[in-house]
Amino acid sequence: MLKGKRAYICSPLSAKTREERMFNMGLAKAYLDTVREVFHCRTYASHAYLPLMLDDTIPEERKLALSIGKQLLDFCDVLIICGGRISSGMEGEIRYAHDTGKEVYWLEGGRDPFQLRKIKNWKEIEYAVQIPENHISE
Repeated sequence: MLKGKRAYICSPLSAKTREERMFNMGLAKAYLDTVREVFHCRTYASHAYLPLMLDDTIPEERKLALSIGKQLLDFCDVLIICGGRISSGMEGEIRYAHDTGKEVYWLEGGRDPFQLRKIKNWKEIEYAVQIPENHISE
């Protein structure tokens, strides 16, 4: 299904503390490896590395990071949602992927690990959007 395709990994980054953001960055790296190994595709996630250079809590740096992510998404064939929640940054990426005709999948955990669920439209997943807290840079 994804063999040989370029897959954009979409997972949460923003968090209350720098340590939590770094943890989320580590999760993004793990998703990169897992999706690549299981589905035999090329994987990309700017948020797996950009937090080392750009501060998500500084609005102009967050804006730049989101712009870089969007350019990387344009390069990819599909978007894969990873994790159990959708942040506002992820919401923008998912909506953009749908608007540009990309296939969108959700890597489901739980009972069926490593199963991809095809997401046909935003309404299927809007329940998972996290309501941002004031101190989280979303």
